[in-house]
Amino acid sequence: MATDEAPEIVQVPVKRYDVNLTLDDLLTPLIELSARRAQEKVASAEPSEIDQHVQQLSDLARQLKDVINRINAADPTVLAAPKQGQPVIR
Repeated sequence: MATDEAPEIVQVPVKRYDVNLTLDDLLTPLIELSARRAQEKVASAEPSEIDQHVQQLSDLARQLKDVINRINAADPTVLAAPKQGQPVIR
């Protein structure tokens, strides 16, 4: 191919997939993480630094879920996804 020729552009159809996740889908596994780790460990073992961080992460996820639930109870539109064509930041 000569250098002055443009490369051929080929369009390839691509399937579109929609993925719908809620905050609950993300937070619930984090909340349950410390309990799962505790069940997997031997009961007599001292908690490691990782276990302490995992427990803190679970606690923070639980607090965040609680705050989200309180916001939604007060005004369900505050955290709702914007409508098509509407800016994300209000």
